[in-house]
Amino acid sequence: MTRLLLILLLLTSNQVNAVDGYFEDSYGLYLKCEKTLYGNGDSSVDPQTLYHTGLCGGYIGAIHDSVKDLVFHGLIGKDPYCMPSGINRGQLVRIVVSYIKDNPESYTQSASSSVLGAYSESFPCNE
Repeated sequence: MTRLLLILLLLTSNQVNAVDGYFEDSYGLYLKCEKTLYGNGDSSVDPQTLYHTGLCGGYIGAIHDSVKDLVFHGLIGKDPYCMPSGINRGQLVRIVVSYIKDNPESYTQSASSSVLGAYSESFPCNE
């Protein structure tokens, strides 16, 4: 367990801080999530893949939770998308990866804008 924590600390210590940009751009998230979905071609799970899996799933889930909190607290008027119940995080990762792959112009945008775009396109609200 100590070894795993040390590895995670080393992996995260080299992360770039957001100064004039985003913590994560869409292409960076795409690469992490793609590695999560498809691995690196072997059957073993290396620490970097585990790290990318956590970052990818956590980021995508956090965007959804943040939007729901903003709606709940009245900071935005209505849901920008209407996700059906029963959707799991793996399905969301596939939806986001597909969206970013199909929209290469989004590579330099914030990852959050691509996640929201994927959700809005995949789960439109019927009004």
